Amino acid sequence: MELSRKQWLEQAKALEKRGEAGPAAQAYTRAGSHDDAVRVFLSAGNFVEAGQALLRSIEYDRRKRFALDANQRKVALKAAICFSRAGDVRPAVELFLAAGERSRAVGLLQEVGDFVNAARVEADPTGQVELVGYASQESAASEAAASAEAARDLEHAGKLNAALEAYARLKQWSNAALMARRLGHVEQAAGLFSEAGEPFQAAVCFRELRDADRELQHLAKVVPADPHYREACVRAIALASDRIELTFELEQLVGKFVDAGPTTDDEVDACYRLALLFDSHEFPENAAACYRKILATRPAYRDAPDRLKAAETDFRGAAAKDYERVFKEELAFRAAAKRSEAPAAAPEGDEAELDALPELPELPELPNLPAPAAPSVVEPELTWGVEAQLGPQGVALEEGALVNRRYRLEKKIGQGGMGAVWKAIDLELDEIIAIKFLAAQLVDEETLGRFKQEVSLSRHFNHPNIIRLYDIGTCADQKYITMELLSGHDLGEIMQGAPLDFDRGLALLVQACHALQVVHEQGVVHRDIKPDNFFVTDQGVLKVMDFGIAKRASTSRGLTRAGMMAGTPQYMAPEQANNFGGVTHLADIYALGCIAYQMFAGVVPFDAEEVMPILVAHMSQAPEPPSQRNPAIPAELETVILRLLAKKPEARVQNCRELAAILSSIRLRLPGAPSGSQSAASRPRGFGFPSEGT
Repeated sequence: MELSRKQWLEQAKALEKRGEAGPAAQAYTRAGSHDDAVRVFLSAGNFVEAGQALLRSIEYDRRKRFALDANQRKVALKAAICFSRAGDVRPAVELFLAAGERSRAVGLLQEVGDFVNAARVEADPTGQVELVGYASQESAASEAAASAEAARDLEHAGKLNAALEAYARLKQWSNAALMARRLGHVEQAAGLFSEAGEPFQAAVCFRELRDADRELQHLAKVVPADPHYREACVRAIALASDRIELTFELEQLVGKFVDAGPTTDDEVDACYRLALLFDSHEFPENAAACYRKILATRPAYRDAPDRLKAAETDFRGAAAKDYERVFKEELAFRAAAKRSEAPAAAPEGDEAELDALPELPELPELPNLPAPAAPSVVEPELTWGVEAQLGPQGVALEEGALVNRRYRLEKKIGQGGMGAVWKAIDLELDEIIAIKFLAAQLVDEETLGRFKQEVSLSRHFNHPNIIRLYDIGTCADQKYITMELLSGHDLGEIMQGAPLDFDRGLALLVQACHALQVVHEQGVVHRDIKPDNFFVTDQGVLKVMDFGIAKRASTSRGLTRAGMMAGTPQYMAPEQANNFGGVTHLADIYALGCIAYQMFAGVVPFDAEEVMPILVAHMSQAPEPPSQRNPAIPAELETVILRLLAKKPEARVQNCRELAAILSSIRLRLPGAPSGSQSAASRPRGFGFPSEGT
């Protein structure tokens, strides 16, 4: 018996509340509520289905597409944008033309490198030109809509295998996943749910399969807006707690969960287990935050009050003790220095005895000797920056020397045009760091301003995939920066003109996306994304570096002069050459596309001996498909790379979070793809320092 419209609506709302986006949208469609269906499809990232739902709402007929009224043209334009976002070129172009947007149709064809059809469409003022070369695709979006109806008919007739194939052919992954579940194909359903952007449902499938690695991996992808978010956090914490494993992905997942605080018994228990996990990995401040949230709702929960005090002592008391120790050492050092410099005091009553001493004869004059040569090096015991007179040549850097009585130089690890980089020990904190001395002749007001900005931004980000800069200082008129010590190589050295392994390359790009998402969320655009500014540690952790020319959206006064252009031409977005000061985060995403292209094709998209031809190519020339350089590149990866290199910013992937999800999904489908997420042991904890590129 067919359900009434009211019953379909009730079912749709219930499905949407449970987070089952695909079935909910289909139920809204059955109820005739097309706007709701489109909304749900878009929220799940199912752009093809959203476009099809829009066309159903106006009963679109491809044969009559040029007879649409004004309202229908608006809907057709929205559908065209949806198909364009999904990379479904033919229906997108036809709908742009039907909506009277010929220039957008031409632009889309140019972006995908179809200059033949772009020229044909541009030359036909009627907009009724038929595209050539798309015979293998469906002839029109209306045919796809009809196929969707046929798939639903197969489902209602109980022909689940046929319905599964039909939904998969239409890329209606959520519906296909439901068919697989009903057929008992749980692993296939998990993959389809993942493809549909429903990670919680995929995690449920992996739980049934007793695959804890992939369950946890998909739970970590659940976003706070998902109705199953809190349930996902509880389950993910339970899995991680059983393993005593704290990963960066888990920390990212539970952030909003902890901020909001637990509300149910299960959530309180999960928050407590998370606190214990933080404790076991020596993160007392994070543990204390969890205990406070627990005690706000359960004031006497287990031993949480005592554990909170212990955690606060760990991260406050330790700092106080360190300060007290350093302070006492400094006092002792000063006292010793004073004793060595001051003359001994004469004891009382000695004045008369001194007066009675016999007069000594004058010493003979010394013979004329050549003036002593100025020392070429500084003795290790000398302290830089403290009343040290080292001559006009500035400071000499050598092993064992002290900088401002705090940093002892251990070993030079880099030397270049910008200065020298040394491994050093911070004597106050007893930590190994890197210290970079800036060449005095290069430190003008603008350069110093950039270094100050870089240190300031680094302090704000505090992310494991962003290099940590501690401070900027002066020693004998020479500027220096202290930062974490990294050991490894920059990405340019790793690639060395040859394509990277797909799994490794995608893993590095995902880490870069995680870092840049944090940067962009704080209103900062890097503006110089290139392989030299991505450092990969020996532990495989990628670090984004060099925010010297970054743009801060939060301030109107910056380091950019009118008419200025900066960046690296091979990785520069088209809009960056014309409007350096006005670029958005989408310029960084374009640069990521250039790096991805180079990573898997072995060369940059555009290169030349002179700068201008490179910039012109970025602005006007379609890149050669990377598969022509490396035929092994998966088709879906090539599609993503070319989308990142779209000339128009709005045609690119719109944020790094979305890009990370896309790249992770591709990585999971690689042959022999790894399972599980990054372990706590592989996260950065102050590893070695890059060479001169920093």
